[in-house]
This record gives sequence, C-alpha cells and structure tokens, in this order.
Amino acid sequence: MNILVITREFPPYVAGGISYHLKYLYSKIEEIGHDVTILAGRPRAIEKQSSVEVPQTIDVEWVDYFSMSGYHLQYPTALAKKLRDFNIGEYDIALTHTEIPYSLGIPTIHKVHDAKHIERSFSRERMGSTSKMLDSALAKTRRWVTQRALDCADALIFNSDLTRSVWENQYDISVPSNTIYNGVDREIFYPREVEKEDFILFVGDSPRKGFPKVKSFAENSPYPVYVVGDVDDSQHLHSLGRLSQDELAQYYSSAVATIHPAKFEAFGNVILESLACGTPVVVSDRCGAAEIIDDSCGEVTTNLSAGIEAVRDLDSEGCLQTAKRYSWAEVANDTTSFLKRMRSCSK
Repeated sequence: MNILVITREFPPYVAGGISYHLKYLYSKIEEIGHDVTILAGRPRAIEKQSSVEVPQTIDVEWVDYFSMSGYHLQYPTALAKKLRDFNIGEYDIALTHTEIPYSLGIPTIHKVHDAKHIERSFSRERMGSTSKMLDSALAKTRRWVTQRALDCADALIFNSDLTRSVWENQYDISVPSNTIYNGVDREIFYPREVEKEDFILFVGDSPRKGFPKVKSFAENSPYPVYVVGDVDDSQHLHSLGRLSQDELAQYYSSAVATIHPAKFEAFGNVILESLACGTPVVVSDRCGAAEIIDDSCGEVTTNLSAGIEAVRDLDSEGCLQTAKRYSWAEVANDTTSFLKRMRSCSK
C-alpha cells in the first residue's frame, strides 16, 4: 500500500510521546514493504532533537505552524494549504494521528492516542486564571474539530478499550473501530545485568498518573520508592529526575515492581517497558495497559501494598512473554491488516 500519514508532530521535532510511537510504527510498516509519506507538523517553538534518529527511507514533508498551543486549529489550517498543491490521489489510504475536520478525499483511518477531554481536567488544576480562561474559550472549538474529524473518518483505531469507552461517552461515533495496543522497543527495554534491589519504581510526577497516591503509599511503605520525574526528595521518596531510556531500563530491571496507580492513562507505555525488562507491575484499571495484564506478570488494583506483595515473587519470564506479544512489528502487522480491510470496504 501507498500510505499517507498525517500528524501534528514527528521526530526530530518532538513535542510528546506520539512522536516516538510514530517513529517505531512507520519504520516497521516500511520494513514489511509498504510506502509511507508523512505530512508532519513542525511547530516553530519546538527545537530539533538531533539525538532522535529517523530512518532515511521515510519520506517526510513538513507542515509549519506556530505552536502546539491550539494545534487543533493551527495544524489543520496549515495542512489545508499544503494539500492545495499535493497529489493526494496517488495514495491508497490516509492514517491520521491528529484530528482533521474535513474530508481528505481518500479512505481515511484516524488513530486515537489519548483523551484530551479527560487529561485536560487534570492539567487545568495547574493552570493560572488567565490560562484557564483561554482553555475554556478553546474548549468548544476542540469539541467541534474532534467531532468533525470523527464524522469524516472511515474507521478508527484506539490504543486501548479504555480509550475507546471514554471517547464513545463523549462523542458520536458511527464508524467501525479496532483496538491495537502500543508496542515496546525490546532493543532498548530488556533485562539488564544488574542486581535486584528492594525498591519500588514509579515513572511520572503528575496527579493524573497517580503521584499523590504514590506519595501517600511511600510514607508507610516497607520499600523505598524511587520516582522518575521532577519531585522533591523526602524521607520516603527518592527523586531520580529525568533519565535516558538506557538509564530507565536499568532501574526497571533492578526494581521489585513498577507501580502505576493512574487516575487516567489512555495506554501507559511504562507498563510494557517494565515488563520487557522482566519486572512485574501494579496498575490501576484506569490505565489502558491494564488490559494486557494477567497474574503471570502483574496485578490490576488500586491497593498498592497488596498489589506489590502479590507480584514481588513472580517469575520474570511471565513478564517477558507478555512483552514479546507487543513488539512494534506486531503493531505494524495489525495496523496494516486493518488498513487493508477498511480500504477494501471503501471500494
């Protein structure tokens, strides 16, 4: 297939985790014989990250816009200008990773990575009054753009059933959909030759990811709690700051367990990363990645103490076997199979 990809960001102009997702996914899709062209947004305020390598075989055409703030309006507008002189008819199908509120004229699949309408309720807690006013003013435009994009799509891909359910509760969805879980790069995340230590690992520093619950748990935990994120050190919490992926893999490999008591997480890549390093997880059912967990590799619960005791003696092999089922090669195969089915239905 000749696939057109549309996204508000792409490496090396990285604004969020979606960039890494797209890099891994489309590298594998090209490897299995498909042609990929990416119309990628390039916000002026985002600096180039030269450390992020992108395969030279991927054809990227940049769509410049001002900033990620209000991208739901800026990027589709800039894209529309780009498409005026772009031969979209040469592509078999489009896969969008940003809501585009108009028809592209070819079969279009939209992939949903998050649930901004829920995530924004947490981020608003940290906003000042001016930012809150601006956010409220933009809220109606976000909803209109999103609903229009859903109406224009021929099918949807969600990264978890949890994500699908919260979108179905918020928007009118009348097209076919499929759940395809995220993948993990096992060339980075694999068991390191380090000693197991009696500490619990948490990756994140926000209320949405469950930091307040982790902080409360740490006060009476028999284990020290290490936090990957910008938090203050205390008697019970040890801040590791920001880590490279290689450093993170070493901490995953050393930990008794990784905990993720999220209040909402559309997927939660930390779950797969920990499993790929052989370390079990304790995760809430408000995290999409909880859907891939069974008692061989983790526990789905909000009771962190009980969850850790349930998983601390699990064999790492159960974790590794679960992670192997979610390679990026598998994600690429599942994605292209769905694209082919939807393309044939649209003929």
